[in-house]
Amino acid sequence: MSILKQYWSVIRRMKMVHVLYNIRNYGKLKRNAQLYRKFGIRKSVVSPVSHSAISNPSFEKPWLDGENAAELLKNHPDFIKFSAEIQTQLLHWSENGYMILQGKFADLADKINAEVDRIIRNKELDFDYTNSRVMNAWTQSEAIRAAMNDSELKNLLGFVLGKKVSPFQTISFLKGSEQETHSDFIHMTTEPKGYLIAAWIALEDIGPQQGPLHYYPGSHKLPYVLGDSFEHSSNALVVGDDLYGNFEKKIAEEVKASGIPKTIFHAKKGDVLIWHANLLHGGEEVTDKNSSRKSLVVHYFCQGDVLCYHEITQRPAVFQ
Repeated sequence: MSILKQYWSVIRRMKMVHVLYNIRNYGKLKRNAQLYRKFGIRKSVVSPVSHSAISNPSFEKPWLDGENAAELLKNHPDFIKFSAEIQTQLLHWSENGYMILQGKFADLADKINAEVDRIIRNKELDFDYTNSRVMNAWTQSEAIRAAMNDSELKNLLGFVLGKKVSPFQTISFLKGSEQETHSDFIHMTTEPKGYLIAAWIALEDIGPQQGPLHYYPGSHKLPYVLGDSFEHSSNALVVGDDLYGNFEKKIAEEVKASGIPKTIFHAKKGDVLIWHANLLHGGEEVTDKNSSRKSLVVHYFCQGDVLCYHEITQRPAVFQ
């Protein structure tokens, strides 16, 4: 298993590996056949798929992505069911592309940390190939399942997107990622565009030395950057090893051209940062190398008439 982990960054670029995985999960992917026909994708549901394969793209978008979002919200019968604080944040969602729920999971954070520590200590799951994070710890953690399936949170996310949401994956961080500015959408992609949303939970107070998150308010309005938006060496057999690096360069260019100022999020334990599928964000430098930055991110895809896939690896999404 350690050999697989060691070479996974190479193996995951081989499209045939993903095709074999797709064949194994054909029962879960066959529902995509109808969506492939709808969006003009002339491929088998077990084949690699990317934005460039969509010949009949949808022009649908989440209902709050338009310019008249505030008016739509005020006229929606469910808007008044939210607290005054959340109503205010909803009114600014279209402009900002993010919301902050202060202290939402403060009472659950310590339990999540204890369960992640147990998972690592007992080797129930291992760090992924980056050696910096644990993927899908929800499979071994009652507390993470409670957080990601919190009815109030899921109701809010579904309201924002206008469709019911399902948690797709969790990522548990012990330290700051120091990840370059990016959009999650190239990792977890949808057609129609925009039907992905993320909830990042601070599991401790996070200050400037711990590599806090940064984000660019309003950057979700910039064009989606997908694989056909920049040059890379991917071909029919492999995902180019320059794809993600070139993606980050493209994003850096977009940020510079936009002139949008960066915001750094110094979170308190239990705070939740919810961001739009296309909000540009990343991790600041960790200046105290001995510090932790315990956090959990949950990505949600929308249910219904939405195709979910991964633009970089060109894998259709498999829901567990």
